[in-house]
Amino acid sequence: MGFQFNSFALFVVCLRSLLLAVKATIHAMSKFAMGFIGLMAESTITSEEDENAEEGDLTGDYNFRTRKFDNGTDPYGWYEEDL
Repeated sequence: MGFQFNSFALFVVCLRSLLLAVKATIHAMSKFAMGFIGLMAESTITSEEDENAEEGDLTGDYNFRTRKFDNGTDPYGWYEEDL
């Protein structure tokens, strides 16, 4: 009877160690995934940043309203010929 109890205790210790390792692996993988998602979200360019960009295509006419070069068809913009 003592032999069965010791083998069961050994099984419980091994099972506990295995579950602890699985928990640590899942925790590390979730931290990595959340960090990767945060990195990807942080590096995206939003339209607001694009609208406020100072540089344009450097071709076309300079639009003084947007401070960018464009094709000269902005109905609310003003160009050199408007000055």
